[in-house]
Amino acid sequence: MQKNEYTVAFNVPGFLGDAEQKSAWRTSPFKALIQQWWRIAVASEEGHVWQRIREREGRLFGHAWLKDGKGKEWAMRSRVRMKLAQCQPGSLMAWNNKDPKIKHPEVKFPVGSQLYLGYGPLDYKKGLKYSPAIDAMENNRLILMHPKSEQAVFNQTMQLVNWFGTLGGRSRNGWGSIALANPDLADYSTLLDGRAELGNVQRPLEICLQDEWPQAIGTDGKGVLIWKTEAFNSWREVIKRLAEIKIGFRVENFPFKINQDAAKPALDNRHILSYPVTHHGVDGWIETYRDGQPKKDKRGYLIQKGRIANQMRFKVIVQDQKFYGLVFHIPCSVPEDMADALKNRKQILNNQIEIWQKVHAYLDGQLDRTGSQ
Repeated sequence: MQKNEYTVAFNVPGFLGDAEQKSAWRTSPFKALIQQWWRIAVASEEGHVWQRIREREGRLFGHAWLKDGKGKEWAMRSRVRMKLAQCQPGSLMAWNNKDPKIKHPEVKFPVGSQLYLGYGPLDYKKGLKYSPAIDAMENNRLILMHPKSEQAVFNQTMQLVNWFGTLGGRSRNGWGSIALANPDLADYSTLLDGRAELGNVQRPLEICLQDEWPQAIGTDGKGVLIWKTEAFNSWREVIKRLAEIKIGFRVENFPFKINQDAAKPALDNRHILSYPVTHHGVDGWIETYRDGQPKKDKRGYLIQKGRIANQMRFKVIVQDQKFYGLVFHIPCSVPEDMADALKNRKQILNNQIEIWQKVHAYLDGQLDRTGSQ
């Protein structure tokens, strides 16, 4: 077994809720994060065939579902071990109410930028909905052990975790952005100035959109789909900027044009970015009665089914005592079962690339891209 140690620090607060929704240092979120980026690290070796990746993952991280030559299921424990030097609750007990306000075109009054990106863990009235959370700059030591034969792929996996990894609730919005320190890891400067080696973990947008599972960081004719903000003095300033960016490429870029009060609300372009969207359901993606009328909950909201996870991901990094925001795209298609529920399935799948190109064009107008070799 190969043993490696990493110092782990949070660049922004993290919401790693346990069974009681109280954040604490636990190994489970770290294992899930490492597996997520391990899949991307090995995807090209397995020809981007998810069945092969899943089997390889099971034989390394453990499984209870693989079948032998006779079709009989068998199980094995994980060959990867990890532990934290300290397993303890987070130290953040209350939220700072000074939340910088930003403009939202569909809301009559300015909204808090932290609340906008952190709704769920954060609450309009309570602030921190469940305490404690893990505070910015909290740190720990992660000890990781794996077969020596896997050292090369784990080196790349942990580098990707350092560059792009986030943990906990609303982590795709940048919350729970972590940094790893280890002599074998490159810092963020290589990513910011275009020297990052991403060759086998990047893939053209149009190819990624042929599969419904995330397998690579996308590329287009201009390069890799990673953008960076300007430098800031605090994570709060970065979160504000990222909130403005998200409102821009979602709301300003794709204003709703349809009557969502109709009995059978139609699909709009913004639904492709992520789903559900509050107050905006889609016929085929909402629960209905036998007569076809949509079901609503006690608050009068449409009861929605199916989910499209947000593909545009945020990360807050620290380099040379300055804070930056990263925006990167891990593209994948609308899930087939959701596409099948739509009458215009073929049209929607064909439109995906144009929708995402419009998002990328907006980001190109707001932020600088990073490069890659």
